[in-house]
Amino acid sequence: MVDDAGAKLKLLEQELAHARSELDASRKISAQLTEEKEALRIHADRRQWEAGFRLATDTTPGLIWFGRADGSVEFLNSQWCAYTGLSMEEGLGWNWVSVIHPEDLPGLIEHWGEIIKSARPDEHEARMRRFDGAYRWFLLRCAPLLDESGAVIRWYGTNTDIEERKRVEQALSASENVSRGQAEALKSTLDALAMEPVADKLVEHVLRIITEQFGAHSISVWRRDPATGMIGIEMAFEEGRVVTSADPRFAGMDKWLPMEERWPWPEVFRTGKPSLIEDIRTVPAFSLRDRLLPMGIITVLLVPMFVAGHLEGAIGLRFVEKRVFGTEEMDLAQALANQVMLMIQFARLSTQTRETAVIAERNRIARDIHDTLAQGLTGVIVQLEAAEDANLRGLSAEAGEHLDRARRLARESLNEARRSVHALRPQALADSNLSGALAELFTKMTQERA
Repeated sequence: MVDDAGAKLKLLEQELAHARSELDASRKISAQLTEEKEALRIHADRRQWEAGFRLATDTTPGLIWFGRADGSVEFLNSQWCAYTGLSMEEGLGWNWVSVIHPEDLPGLIEHWGEIIKSARPDEHEARMRRFDGAYRWFLLRCAPLLDESGAVIRWYGTNTDIEERKRVEQALSASENVSRGQAEALKSTLDALAMEPVADKLVEHVLRIITEQFGAHSISVWRRDPATGMIGIEMAFEEGRVVTSADPRFAGMDKWLPMEERWPWPEVFRTGKPSLIEDIRTVPAFSLRDRLLPMGIITVLLVPMFVAGHLEGAIGLRFVEKRVFGTEEMDLAQALANQVMLMIQFARLSTQTRETAVIAERNRIARDIHDTLAQGLTGVIVQLEAAEDANLRGLSAEAGEHLDRARRLARESLNEARRSVHALRPQALADSNLSGALAELFTKMTQERA
């Protein structure tokens, strides 16, 4: 009985130990199942978050990306891929740099390196290549995600299309440059107008301004002859000075171009708008073109000139390299060409005024000579005739007095002639008014015989 009881006790202990072992195993399995269930829940939540994140990034306007702490990219949204034409796999890591404009890439790489070192939010502008090969300006913004110690965990960024903004900025800048150029040219012209005594020098001044403003090699000035319908070169600004068509350097050249035969002259005069000869080597040969080729001229910008709304001529800006011009530059060239035409007209009017003044002065001198010398000589003749009459009547004393008066009048007339030439003003009018001068003259001429 005792032996049987001990055996049973031992058996019970074994069964208890086995139960305990199974309980521990059950607890371990339960804990493992709990862990696996939590992992599945976390994985499900993460997949749900990733799905939501992708949905958010794919439906948000703009190109979104995030990358590692070293700056390499590990995610690109669908807009980024759609714009560039690259798949996410093709753009990950550092492959995204392949869509940056070659001119902007060095600056962007340098700036991106500085941002990574500083671990701070920043932005940069660069052009990105579209799937069709066109480049557009983008604002690249980024911000770091930091841990508790301040170390970067991940970088997040967006690329925003700013092409339209850049175009507006460029247009405003170009307009500002045009306005500034016009203001500076106008100020310089007005200063020259106020200080330059020679009208012809004003044309040279304006041509020099245009040459410097556009970096041109030289400028030609053409005028249209309404009677013949031809265009003729009037002058050129070369080597820092104006040379007219009469200069020996134009000797033996045909200086006129038939409107109907030469391109692009008819275009300029037909439309009244600037025209560009991008390469004069490709246009039909003519005498003056062949003169430009040895000078290295390649591009010529033709700008019409107007007078009172009528197209009267054109200027040709010459360049030794191929050039293209924007709308704003064309507007500036047109404004300056109008200044050239204004100065040409001013110089001509000044010349006409000067010639008119010379003729008027000549007439005045002739009147002065007539009013002084002629009348003085008339007095001399009167006195000589009176002396002759007195002498015939035997009045020798009276005849001598008349001869003395004649001598005085002759000397006064001679002095008056000298003074008129020197001062262009009669002596009598310098010493008295017109009424007194006439009274004195009549007295000398008609003084009664003794």
